[in-house]
Amino acid sequence: MTTGRSLKLGEAGLGAAVLALGGFIAFQTAQAPGAANAVVGPALFPYLISAGLMAVGLALLREALAGKIAHGGGIELDGGAVALVSGGLIAQLLLLEWLGFVPASTVLFMIGARAFGSRRPLVDAVLGLALTGLAFTLFNYGLDLNLPLGSVFDSLAGAPD
Repeated sequence: MTTGRSLKLGEAGLGAAVLALGGFIAFQTAQAPGAANAVVGPALFPYLISAGLMAVGLALLREALAGKIAHGGGIELDGGAVALVSGGLIAQLLLLEWLGFVPASTVLFMIGARAFGSRRPLVDAVLGLALTGLAFTLFNYGLDLNLPLGSVFDSLAGAPD
């Protein structure tokens, strides 16, 4: 049986862990070669992610220390959704080298949307394709980071291995 005190301690621990993760990502990004040389470069997104994590961690800590509990009755875990998202992540990892970033991430988007209750797979596919295509373009051409095109598309384009 969970008590209000144990839930507050759990949420405070979660907030501290998220805050520490954000700090760790910022520290590791600062240690990366070339991170300090460019204002907008490969280090931008890790710094944005670390700032977001630290903001969420601080908000969780504040809520826990103020005595507010997000889920008074405890946390209910939707096992089906967790399994779907986990399967989607595994599918993306398996498809990434072969199909490339855009199709593999579109599949992940569709599975994630299904896990959150979407019943419109065609709309999810179009949205996923648009978002992953935009991310691919920004990373490959804006930040000069090469996301994988996929061996299928490389062989169709005649690119050398």
